[in-house]
Amino acid sequence: MSKKIAFICSVESYKLSEAHFFKDLCLVPILLGKYLNYDVSILTTELNESVLHQTFPSVKFEHIPFEGNFEANMNAYLMEHAQEIDIAFAIGPYPSYLSMLKTYKHYNQNGKIYMKLDVNRYWLSRLMTYSYFEELLQVCDLVTSECESIQTEINSVLNVDVKLIPNGYYEYFPTEPVAFDQKKNRILTVGRLDAPEKQIKFAVNAFLAAELEDWEFRLVGSMSDQFKQELNAMLEGSPHAKQVVIVGPIYDKYLLEQEYRQAKIFCLTSTVECYAHVFAEAAKNGCYIISTNVDGAYDITKNQRFGKIHPIYDWENIGREMKRAAAQEVVLANTCEEIQKFARADLNWEVIVKRIADLLDE
Repeated sequence: MSKKIAFICSVESYKLSEAHFFKDLCLVPILLGKYLNYDVSILTTELNESVLHQTFPSVKFEHIPFEGNFEANMNAYLMEHAQEIDIAFAIGPYPSYLSMLKTYKHYNQNGKIYMKLDVNRYWLSRLMTYSYFEELLQVCDLVTSECESIQTEINSVLNVDVKLIPNGYYEYFPTEPVAFDQKKNRILTVGRLDAPEKQIKFAVNAFLAAELEDWEFRLVGSMSDQFKQELNAMLEGSPHAKQVVIVGPIYDKYLLEQEYRQAKIFCLTSTVECYAHVFAEAAKNGCYIISTNVDGAYDITKNQRFGKIHPIYDWENIGREMKRAAAQEVVLANTCEEIQKFARADLNWEVIVKRIADLLDE
C-alpha cells in the first residue's frame, strides 16, 4: 500500500480557494508527496476539485462536513483513518489543531506530524500567552518557521526545536535567469492592493516624492473600484501621475512572470507579513527589494545585502530609497545576478521540500 500525506485543515482554514492551491498551505504537502512518491489528500470541507485536478490530478479531496462541528467531524475521520496517514500536515498553530493532532497521534503513534507555523511577530506575541501553544508544538514531530527571527524567539522561550524553512516560489513552467539588460526602469508591487495592511497609498506617495523622471511604478493586483478612484484622486495634479500604472490583477502566470522579470526594483510597504510569497518571486527574478520591516524582509534581503528595509509607515524614507536605488545601476545589476543565485538555489519549492523530507527523516 502506498504511503500517504494528508493536509489536515483547521477550523480556521476549512474553505480553500483556488489561489490557495499555489500557496504554501497546499504546495508543501502536494510537492512533498510528489518528491516522496506518496499519495496526497486534502481533508477539508470545500474546494474546487476540478481546478485542483487541472494542475495536480493525483491529489485527492476528502470531504469533512462543516455542519454540526468541524473539529468533531475531523476527529471522527481521524479515528477511522489515522492508520492510513503516514504524514499529517498542518499550517498555523490554531487551537482546533490540538485535539485533531492528538487524535491522529493516538490512533497512529508511528505517524508523523509536520506543523508549518506561518506566524508573524504580532500573532506570536499573542500565542506566547496561550497555554495550548507549547503543548500543540510538542505534539508535532517537525515544526518549521519561515523567518529566522520567529524561529529564534520560539526556541529561546519554549521547550521545542523549531527549524527554519522559508517560503519559496513555484515554477509553473521552466524559466532561465534574467539578464539585467532585459529589465526596464520599473518598480513593481504585487498583491491585494486595497488591503489596508498593504499600505499601497504610502507606496504611491513614496514614488511620487522620489520624482523619478524615466521610471514607472507598476501596481499589479486586485482592488475595489472605490480604492481605484481614491488612488486616481491622489495622482490628480501630480507631474508624475502617468508613471504610476494601475495594471490590475494578472491571472495569466506567464504574463505575471514578465512583470517580475522586467522590474528592476520590487517594493513592499505592508504593515504585517510572514515571509510574503512575493519576496521569493521577486528574488527569483532578480529584483532589488525595498521593504518595510516586516517578518521575512531581513531573510530575503540577506540582512539588506539585496535591498533596503525601512520602518513601517516611513514612506518618506522609502521614497528617498527609491531615488537612491534608481541612480545606482551597478548595485541593481549586481543584485540582479546575486539574488537570483540565492533564490534559485534555496527558494524553489521543489528544492525546499527535499529539505523538509530530510527533516522528517523520510
